[in-house]
Formats: sequence, structure tokens, C-alpha cells
Amino acid sequence: MKLGLGLCCVLSLTAAVGCGQTGAERSSWQTQAVYDGTPSGPEDDGVVKLAATDAAGVTNFCTGSLIAPNVVLTARHCVSNMAQGTFTCTDTGELTTDSKGGRFGALIDPASLKIYVGAEFTEPLAALGAKVFATQTPSICRNDLATIVLDRELIGTPLMPIRMDRGNQRGEVLRVVGFGETEESTRGVRRAKDGLVISQVGSSQFRPDGDPIPPRTFLTLGSGPCIGDSGGPALSSQGAVTGVYSQLGGACESATARQYFTQVAPFVAEVLMPAFELTGYEPIPEAMTTGDAGAGGDGATVGEAGAPSSSAGGNGNAAGGPPDGMNTSPPEKGGCRCSTTATPRAGFLDRLAAFVALGAALTARSRRRRRGSASG
Repeated sequence: MKLGLGLCCVLSLTAAVGCGQTGAERSSWQTQAVYDGTPSGPEDDGVVKLAATDAAGVTNFCTGSLIAPNVVLTARHCVSNMAQGTFTCTDTGELTTDSKGGRFGALIDPASLKIYVGAEFTEPLAALGAKVFATQTPSICRNDLATIVLDRELIGTPLMPIRMDRGNQRGEVLRVVGFGETEESTRGVRRAKDGLVISQVGSSQFRPDGDPIPPRTFLTLGSGPCIGDSGGPALSSQGAVTGVYSQLGGACESATARQYFTQVAPFVAEVLMPAFELTGYEPIPEAMTTGDAGAGGDGATVGEAGAPSSSAGGNGNAAGGPPDGMNTSPPEKGGCRCSTTATPRAGFLDRLAAFVALGAALTARSRRRRRGSASG
């Protein structure tokens, strides 16, 4: 299985990464992405652009999903220093010895990660990275997932729900969104495409007997995302992020292109929850309806979530507050232009009301004591 870097990233004007080779089909150095897609409107503003400057000073572009006011979900290779070039992955998710690229180095300095909100090419800077949580994996061949905790909250930008408790299934129909180059040679503008169908699903805790592709991945066939869309979401019919774009085998426009995505649900505990615990927010789970495939689909609708926790984990900050060193206002002219979908965590308002009532009772008691003392 020879794959090209579906790497976001091509990365600067002086560097490019080509698609790989599958079977006898050789790709050229394509830079098209979300091939045959359509413009993405304000409803997709939760899909953000990521610019990452690596240790060599090269700036690469990826896509990400805003899953809390200050947390972005993306691919691990988008936040890693890594060897460039074509590579071959085995069906078990290992690099072959002749692979020139695909190996992960150290994570990129979070301050060198920039987030832009909006669909157009010239959007203002909205936030910077503050901390990265990533899978412990040596290469892009498997477990290609990371979260970025931002240095400020993007209040007003829509948040995206996540598939958390079940794996993907063959036959699922997905929608993809990303900022890669298009067939018209434009780039950095958000595009979307509907109708991608999952063809194969690798093994995971949700599917012990997976198809012969790397574990915790799924595969679609045909044109769709490509270079520049790495880290972008594969969205379910409920609009939830079920996977992030990782790799491409073949040419972007080919009907036989093999598009590889990393599943999200297997990494909730390892990669997502540490970011939520640090920032004090909870994830918004995918709403499930009758007929949903996969483990855990019982027809119930998941309750409201995505809210600030009663206390932020990791550094002792107050509820909903950013970690130490974070700002609360956007850099440059960034920020958001719509209302947030974050809501209080379940029980938070009840606890707040009880706290207010207790405070009022203590204040009244203190006043009575003062009046009694004055009359004496």
C-alpha cells in the first residue's frame, strides 16, 4: 500500500509533496483537494484553517475542527516535524524500510500553530496554539490524530459534535470539508463534498475483525480530499466528526483513489479528554437516531453537552477559564462573528443556583447579627 502525504501540507511555495502510487497507477505531484467539491458556507465555520511552521521554518497548511471554544481536532502529522517524501504503509499500519517519508519527529512548538476562522483565503488570525495532545505513534501509517488547545476561546464560532462511543461502519455516507487546493488551482478557501461512502474499516475495540487496512482507520474510494485537507473532518449524517483525513493513495482526481481517515472514537480517552479536562469543557457527542449503525446505537438521542466543567483539570484554573498563559482576546483582528453553541455542563446551573442561595442566606444571617449587636 503506497501512500502519499495527504499532508496538509504542501507546504510552502518552495516545497511540495506528491501523491503516492497504488498498484500500477502513478500520480503526478497533484495539489488539488476536495476535488469536485462545492463552496463551504458559514454553517461550516467550525471547520478551521491551521498553519503550522515546523522546525525548518516551513509553513504547512492543514484543516481542523473546533470541538470546544479553545480546542481543535486535527491530524497528528499536521502538528509534527516529520520526514518528507513518499512512503509505504503495510496493512497492519507499519512503514516499510524503503519509505523515505512518513516518520514523525518531535511535535511542533504550539506557539507556531495558527488558527484562522472563516471560509475565505484572507481570513484574520484568530488564535495560536498553547498545548498539543497527540497519539504516541512513530509514523503516519496509523493513529494519526491530535488536539490543539488554543491560547484563547473563539467565542461565537460554532462547535462540532464528535462520534465518541462507536466505530465507523462500511456503507456509511460522509461529508468532507477542507481548505486544500481545488481543481481550479485555488487554495486556502474552504470547500465541501457530500456522498463519500466508507468502503473498508480497520480493526479497533469497536470492530475486532477489521478489513485489511491499518487499524483504527477507514477508507473511501474516489476523488475527494487531498493535499491541504489533512486533519479535516469526515462528518456523519448527524454532522459529527467521525474521522480526520490522513493519507491518499493514488491521484486526487482518480475514481480509484484510496482516501484514508483516522477514526475519532478509539482515541477519546487518549487524545480528546486530556484537552477537554485542561480547558474545562466537555465534548458534544453525536446525536444518535433510530437506525444508526455501530455499537451503542439504540435509537436514543444524546443529551446536551459541550459545556464548561465545574472545574478545569490539570492546572487548577477556575471553571471554563483558559490554562495558564492563555489570552482571552483574539490576536490581530481575529475572533468570531457568531454565537457559540457551548452550553453549561449538566447540573452546573443547579449548583450555581444553590451557591447563590447559600450566599444570600449567609448574608442575611450576618445582617441579623449586626442588627442584634447594634441594639445591645
